[in-house]
Amino acid sequence: MKNLGKKHIALIAVAVFILLGSIGLTAYLLLSNYQNVALFKQAKANFLLNTPESLKLAEAQLQQVVRNDDDNESAYIILGKIAEKNRVYPEQVYYCYMAHRLNPLSAENRAGYIRSLCLARYFDRLENFLSLQPTLDKTEEQLLLYAAGRNGSINKYKNISRQKHSPGDLAFLLFKSDGLTVAEKLEALKKFPAGNSFMQQEILVAQAELYLSVQDIENTEQTLKKAYELNEFAFAPFLGRFYANFRSFGKALAVFEKHLAFYHDPAIAIQTAEIYYLLNQSDKIEKLREHYQADAGKSGMLYCYYFDSLTALLKNNPAELKELTRPLRNGINTPIASFMFLCADLQEGDAAAVLAS
Repeated sequence: MKNLGKKHIALIAVAVFILLGSIGLTAYLLLSNYQNVALFKQAKANFLLNTPESLKLAEAQLQQVVRNDDDNESAYIILGKIAEKNRVYPEQVYYCYMAHRLNPLSAENRAGYIRSLCLARYFDRLENFLSLQPTLDKTEEQLLLYAAGRNGSINKYKNISRQKHSPGDLAFLLFKSDGLTVAEKLEALKKFPAGNSFMQQEILVAQAELYLSVQDIENTEQTLKKAYELNEFAFAPFLGRFYANFRSFGKALAVFEKHLAFYHDPAIAIQTAEIYYLLNQSDKIEKLREHYQADAGKSGMLYCYYFDSLTALLKNNPAELKELTRPLRNGINTPIASFMFLCADLQEGDAAAVLAS
């Protein structure tokens, strides 16, 4: 009987402990949810104030909201709008994708995600997303045509007809009008209405590409600068490469370094490192390596090998260069990389490899 009484007491104690734990957990969740709702309301009010200071505060508050509750669709929607206002388009893509993932039936979320992909110029993702949709409206069809044109796959969508002065019409002009001269294409572009920010940037880059194709360097530069002012993220690579090829390394570095201060962009980092190499600035190459050495996967390893190879080449260390370039042969394909491989082959004395280089 005594043992039975002790068991009853133990069971009662466990039951009370579970009850108290449940009450405590419920109270914590209610308090946490209340705090999150209050924080979201504050963030929304700050967003509606629409000043630089209030938007910055709203962004910080909303990031805290989604850390506490990663299913908060409304928070992701507003974060996407803030990112667009700040012209930080990769962040806009992420936030709009999260809102769409949480509520894929929302037409607003779908439109926001598509717009973010357009502004970031992620045409591979845009084509993939639109091509998988069961139905497309007329605007989405034209965006699909343009994305496919930029991806080199416009012929896959022969059943979609273009609409006048739409992205699809622009795609046909640029990628399907082989019978037109550059001058005729430039004249046709003047007839396109400026439209939204996406059409503005795409008309500008189309003009720049056409000017460059006939070596009109002055007009190429002026047009690229306008596109860059409209969308620094998307056009920093274009403008930086233009400056490196046709103006000066100093101008190219000003664009690339500003870009890398805000975005983790390995492709631009490689181009920047190559300019540092040409300017004999090994210390700056080593600083770039520090920023990218933690990147995961094979690509991250290749970046670091390449940065180290550039440093070895600058410091005239042929033995180290020979070892470092081995993993790079099929991963990095730039003129400077080719020269680097030639140097390594000469050091190794491999006549066939030297001839190939």
